[in-house]
Amino acid sequence: MKFQSSEKGQVLIMVAFAAIALFAFAALAIDGSMYLSDRRHAQNAADTSAIAAALARTRGQNYTNAAMARAASNGYDNGTLNDVVVTIANSPGGCPHNGKDITVTITSTINTTFARVIGRTQLTNIVSATARSCDILLIQNTPFYKGSAVFATKTGICNGSNAAALYVNGSGNLQFWGGDLGSASTDPNCLRFQGGQTQLKMAEKGTDCADILSGAGSGGTFNGVTGQDGCGAKVYNQSFENPPGDLGITCSSNAIQSGSTMTAGNYTGSFPPAGVTTLLPGTYCINGDFRVNAGQQLTGTNVTIVMNSGTLKWNGSSEVSLSAPTDPNNPLKGLVIYAPPSNSFASGNNEINIDGSGNASITGTVLAENLPCYFAGSGQIQKTIMQFICYTWGMDGNGQGEIVYDSSYYYTPTRWIDPSISLVR
Repeated sequence: MKFQSSEKGQVLIMVAFAAIALFAFAALAIDGSMYLSDRRHAQNAADTSAIAAALARTRGQNYTNAAMARAASNGYDNGTLNDVVVTIANSPGGCPHNGKDITVTITSTINTTFARVIGRTQLTNIVSATARSCDILLIQNTPFYKGSAVFATKTGICNGSNAAALYVNGSGNLQFWGGDLGSASTDPNCLRFQGGQTQLKMAEKGTDCADILSGAGSGGTFNGVTGQDGCGAKVYNQSFENPPGDLGITCSSNAIQSGSTMTAGNYTGSFPPAGVTTLLPGTYCINGDFRVNAGQQLTGTNVTIVMNSGTLKWNGSSEVSLSAPTDPNNPLKGLVIYAPPSNSFASGNNEINIDGSGNASITGTVLAENLPCYFAGSGQIQKTIMQFICYTWGMDGNGQGEIVYDSSYYYTPTRWIDPSISLVR
């Protein structure tokens, strides 16, 4: 007797497996899309919640409540299907002073539809975002860009050596005692020391070193740069205060020439007028170029030169000696040359240019945040206590520059650094 096996019911098994496969594909397509959509939405909610928390902290408000409220407005209410956690820690860096990093973590649960067939009833997203809240700061008795003898305020990119923020070309010799060289730009190409010798030394008074500080993460050209006494470090990823803006300096009267001397005040035209060799103490508000040419001499003690417009150019074999006010009751104490932000290279190719074969002695702060500053030719700046704050700063030629850092001679106005917030991750 023969028995034949029946194949009835096998199609049902195949259909069942096919159905499971179809549901799996449906789960991948539909539940997967829901998962990815929720993840994007949760990440956006975490980002905005962290920013809201950082902003609330700078305003002295409850940052946790601010983060929770913003997350709830985006659908993450710390309820049954989501969890919102806010944490705070000291900022590890990135603030020019104190600050906090606030992290918002959102855990979100999504109920599945088709994935239940394969045993997944829920999917979970965990996302986080961190915002940095930098504190407001009152600064007193401290110069701008503390520690910097030369600071370049340029923040943009530097395409080529002529556009570098800090550069040294030629065969000159540049020496710094205790004063850093700082660049606000995050572009490493803004640091171009490609000629001559740049020596970074210990301060003659105290223990401060001369180093190179940069907003960039790495890089730069440092041919001829040497450190002495353990100085000369390259310090990257630095944050700096913003330039001060217009100081609003005005003069109430007109400058008057009397023989070879001149009184302080407003002056329009090429400064100084012919025959003037001595500037009497006070503030000079100049609308025009400040030029000292070959063979000329100019001295001024306790003076502030305000370059409202025009360019400064000392060239040839000129001899210039200027020092800033020293009276602690003078609000311009330590400020020897000032160009407001409106006086910029873009406004007429203006600049601060010490050129030629002469000697210059400047004591105090040169504040020209939108002007390029040059020291060129074969002249000398000898052991002068000064601070340059310029859009860019460069040395060319075969001159000798010796800059000593001593903050007691610099411009140290009382000022606020505004609070700031940023999303860091």
